[in-house]
Amino acid sequence: GLRETRRHRETVSVDLKAVEKERQQNITIYNNKQPKDNLNIDESSLFGKAPPDRGLATKQMSGKKANKERLKVTFMCSATGNKFPLFFIGKSKQPCCFGNQSPKDHGFYYWNNKTSWMTSEIFEE
Repeated sequence: GLRETRRHRETVSVDLKAVEKERQQNITIYNNKQPKDNLNIDESSLFGKAPPDRGLATKQMSGKKANKERLKVTFMCSATGNKFPLFFIGKSKQPCCFGNQSPKDHGFYYWNNKTSWMTSEIFEE
C-alpha cells in the first residue's frame, strides 16, 4: 500500500576528543569575560532549493544528495539580555528579489559569501 517514507541524508562522525578540548577552552574564555561581552548566537537555515525529505511511495525510496544552497538568519543576544538585530547571510551579492534596492532599505542586515556561513569577518562587523 501507499505510505509515507523518509529519505536519509549523509552522515559524518565527530572527533569527540577535539570537541572536549574546545569545550574546556570555551569555559576558560567564558569565565574571564563580563556578562555584557558574553554573546549567545544562533543560526537557522532556509534551504529553499532542497528537495523534500518525505513523500508518498509504495516502497522505500533511495536517498538523494540535497541542494545545500541556503539563506541563513542569525539571532544574537548578550548574557545581560541585550538583543541584537537579525541578520542574514546568503550567497548572492545583490539578491534579485531586492531589485535596485539594498537589504538595508528593507530594514535588515545582509552579508554574502561563497558558503553562506558565519565567518569571523562577518561577526566582527
